[in-house]
Amino acid sequence: MKVSDINPVVSPERVAAQQASGAPPVPPGGRDRVSVDATRGAEASVSAARRSATTDRGGRLQRLEASVRSGTYAPDPSRVAEQILSDAEVDAKIQAIVSR
Repeated sequence: MKVSDINPVVSPERVAAQQASGAPPVPPGGRDRVSVDATRGAEASVSAARRSATTDRGGRLQRLEASVRSGTYAPDPSRVAEQILSDAEVDAKIQAIVSR
């Protein structure tokens, strides 16, 4: 169904008549149709992204482990601080929602 489709409002009398006759309600202009063809491209993209992320994540973890073991790991202090503040902000928002 397209967002731009406009269907007129069906009167209660018409709905009652359709229910009394036992016929399933038919929208004006025919029956609604559902298609999943458009989602196949999105599913393929998501699948490719997952494979890429999984492969990349393993490599990143190996590099991180190697730098920690060698003593050369140096996290960015500003990035760590930003993440701490971001997490605190999310926690505060969730707490405000829960306490309502």
